[in-house]
Amino acid sequence: MSTHSGRCLCGAITYTGRGEFITQVCHCASCRRWTGSPAMTLTFEDGIDIETPANIRWHRSSDWAERGSCTTCGTTLFYRLVDGDYLNVSAGSLDDQGAIQQIDEHVFIDEKPAHYDFAGNAPRVTGAEVVARFQPPGEPS
Repeated sequence: MSTHSGRCLCGAITYTGRGEFITQVCHCASCRRWTGSPAMTLTFEDGIDIETPANIRWHRSSDWAERGSCTTCGTTLFYRLVDGDYLNVSAGSLDDQGAIQQIDEHVFIDEKPAHYDFAGNAPRVTGAEVVARFQPPGEPS
């Protein structure tokens, strides 16, 4: 299994992503406020081991999600669902930036403002489609 290491700006938070990953760009208003731009994230198929979890400040940003940042330098790093095991990490925190070969998907494309755009043909998914992915089977979104 492949692994990928990463860290925050000051190094107080380190992690290892396990397995392959997908690269997403989130255009939702919350991500844009949190990062100052669209959030480019990595989701690892076999999860993320955080070596220094005590250095993360978690902020409950919605009814269903939390965002994690470094308590020392403030780097925005993690997004996780409160009721589940979904966790992703900021793509810019990966030590080997050359490992990121492409954008696999744009999410919350219906919230993307007109003042920027991305090249390429990665799928563009609406917010409603993203929310539906995380609903239990048979439960209305």
